[in-house]
Amino acid sequence: MHLSALNHLVAAVAALAQAEAVVVVGSAALLVRHPELGEPGGRLELTRDADLVVLPCDAELAAMIHEALGEGSLFDQRHGYHADVVRPELLSTLPQGWRARALPLGSQALSLAPVDVAAVKLCVGRAKDLAVVAELLEHGMVERAAVVLSLCEIRQSERDARAALRRLGA
Repeated sequence: MHLSALNHLVAAVAALAQAEAVVVVGSAALLVRHPELGEPGGRLELTRDADLVVLPCDAELAAMIHEALGEGSLFDQRHGYHADVVRPELLSTLPQGWRARALPLGSQALSLAPVDVAAVKLCVGRAKDLAVVAELLEHGMVERAAVVLSLCEIRQSERDARAALRRLGA
């Protein structure tokens, strides 16, 4: 996915939903700071979706967005990318202070900062998420110490926090 595709998708979601705000929370959020990740050979080149929190959003609106702009929609078939609407409750699981670090994307959208994307991916712990974090660290797109601080700002059990720090190698 290119940054231009992310912009297009977010604008379409915001217009359809008449949203107050849209927050990009998944890997696609990395494109705002590092658009090269969507270029040929980049980690996100083949990414077809963006995880988006739409504010406000209820189940009916989420279903409408999915039908119009989600996986398998005519939009997806035409453009080759789609929106995955994530429940607004997800925002309460992000590192405290995420909003202050978030990056603007257009006039109505915010994108999670790379350091917060990395922290969330370490908490989730899937192999594909850990590979993203490893690449971010390897290429200096995030600093290990900043990721540790972001991890410490996530409300989670001590056991889960230790597991995430182990995944980081800290």
